[in-house]
Formats: sequence, structure tokens, C-alpha cells
Amino acid sequence: WLLLSPWADRIFGFRPGVEARNWAAIASLLSPIAILIAWYAFHYSQTGYIFGNPEFFRYNVQATASPVRIVLAFLIRLWQAFGYMHMLVLTLLMAWAMTRPAIKDDDVERKRIGVRAQCIFALLILAYATSMALVGGAVLARYMLTVVPLVIIVAVSTLRRRTRAWPAFIVLTCASFVTACFLNPPYGFAPEDNLAYRDYVTMHKDAAAFLQARYARARVLTAWPASDEISRPFLGYVTHPFQIVQVEDFTVEEVMGAAQERNRFDVALVFSTKYEPPHPLLAHWRAWDRIKARFFGFHHDLPAQVAAQILGGRIVFTESSAGQWAAVIELERARDAQRNSRSSGHEMAGMRLDHQPNFPSLR
Repeated sequence: WLLLSPWADRIFGFRPGVEARNWAAIASLLSPIAILIAWYAFHYSQTGYIFGNPEFFRYNVQATASPVRIVLAFLIRLWQAFGYMHMLVLTLLMAWAMTRPAIKDDDVERKRIGVRAQCIFALLILAYATSMALVGGAVLARYMLTVVPLVIIVAVSTLRRRTRAWPAFIVLTCASFVTACFLNPPYGFAPEDNLAYRDYVTMHKDAAAFLQARYARARVLTAWPASDEISRPFLGYVTHPFQIVQVEDFTVEEVMGAAQERNRFDVALVFSTKYEPPHPLLAHWRAWDRIKARFFGFHHDLPAQVAAQILGGRIVFTESSAGQWAAVIELERARDAQRNSRSSGHEMAGMRLDHQPNFPSLR
């Protein structure tokens, strides 16, 4: 801000509280750069990489260095700051309030946040949105939580200054936010942004319990994050780790590639890696799908039934909820091994060992 203050004076026509550049203050504010350089030097000495391993750097920096993607990501970041999770309600109310004159109490206009402070807020929001558009592979809304409070502060101040019914508008805004916690938007989003994540955890926990009950020693084909869920017991999904064969997702290319190496796994845990609403807002705009696929990793996962056909197995567990699903596919080889194991157990113990927990399944 100290560096930009003369620019602000020329553009906005006011002095932002800095009569001359205070170079000592500027130097103190820039001092974290020296600390950052020292950290990168230490990181390089320990790992041989400056910014992280090559895959991390490619995903978060190199893959984002496209002018078109930067512009699109910037617009998405602005939406996440001003419209996401029904923030649009508060933004529209603020815009409407700006068309009204300030309320006077005893012939004195209600105070507003100072213009200087509002300009600082605006610069912070724009700078942060720009930085988040330049780097970062996944355009996740939670990364914008740093500046969303600034939007809320200005919006509430504007409503209070220009409308007498501002408490009712705040209640409406809060109610709309609570609604957004339960209702999924008509476009793709990260399930962890609202209570859809509860459905995700429940489905994956049920699928993991099913695997543990019926295929305790099986090699499992799956994708992240389920690969971590069933290979790291401390996460709480399983009590012992499974041997994992990992794929990126469940697109037709990945599943067909896995089918060529089906001797490496016994069962597959497939699930929706992307939330897809039942009635997408831009369902018929194919160009937008191509843009998302090119710049933001968008893809369509194969339905569980199709994946089972390609892998040469059958679905033995399935669960779905509000645009998300998970399924376990048993390969023929695993079914034969399980049948032989049961027969052997029957001969040795003289009793049937065909009891299975009561999990939802398709047979």
C-alpha cells in the first residue's frame, strides 16, 4: 500500500494517509522476502528442489501458466468471493443499497467505512484473487476464505448505512447461507464445501467396511482419496491397510487401461471423483465442458455398471446420494477364490461359512 499510495492519489483523488514514502516502513514490509528466500535455499539443500517436487510444481505452477486459464480462474475466484454459497444474496443486496441515499439520524448521515479502508480492502481482494488465479491447480473455493470477510464487512456496513431494514436483510443472508449448506448448487463443486461431504464420508466408510468384511486380503483398484482411506488405517475407514493399485480417476481411458492389467487387482472400489448435478446449469454448453476439461481437470467418471463391464466383474456393493456414488466391483477371479475358500472351510469345519454382513448390494 505504501508503494501504491501515489497511484491511489492520482486515480481516486485522495491522500491515503501517506504524505511521502517511508522507505524504512517499506523495507520492513518487504523483509519477509528475505525469509522466504532463506526457506527456499534450505528446502533446496534438503530435497534438491526449490518449489517442491516436479509433479507438485507442474500441477500448481506450470500447468496454470496459460493466459486463458488465468483469466477464467480470476473470474471464478471473484465468483467465489462475491457469489458462492449464496454470497450472491448479500452482494445483490449491497448493490441495491448503493442506489439509495445514506440514512440520516438527527440530520447526520450514518457513518461508512472510510474510503481509504475500502480501497485497501478492494486492493487486497483483487491482489489475492489474482495470485490464486496465477498459481494452484485446483480452483477450490476455500482458498478465498481469507478475503470473504472483507466483502461481508463492506456489504453489512453499506446495508446499515443505506437501509433501515438492514437487520432483516442480514437474517435473510444468514438463512440463505444455511440453505447452501444443505442444497447443492446446479453446477460442479467440491463436496467438502457443504454437508454433501457428510454423504461422501458415509458412502466411503460403508464401502471400506464392505471391503474389509469380504475381501480383507484383496488387492484393490481405486483412485485418490479412497486409495488413502483404505491404505492408512489412522484415517478411520479401515482397521488394516489394503494393497492398492491406483488410477487417476474412472474415465473411460483410465478404466480401459486398468482392464489391461486386471491380474494386478482382485476388486475395484469405484466412486464419483467429481460431483455432477442431476440437472447441470450449463448442460448443453459443450464448449464450456471442453474448457473445463482443458484448464481445470474436468472429466466424466464412467457409471459403475459400465466400469464393471470393462473390468470384467460384477457390482457387489453400491450406494449413492445426491449426485455422488460409490461401488465395489468384484472380478471373476476374486469370486472364484472366495468360493474355493468357502468350500475348503466347509470341508474342514463341517459347517457353512456363507454368512455375510447385511450390506446393500446388487446381485
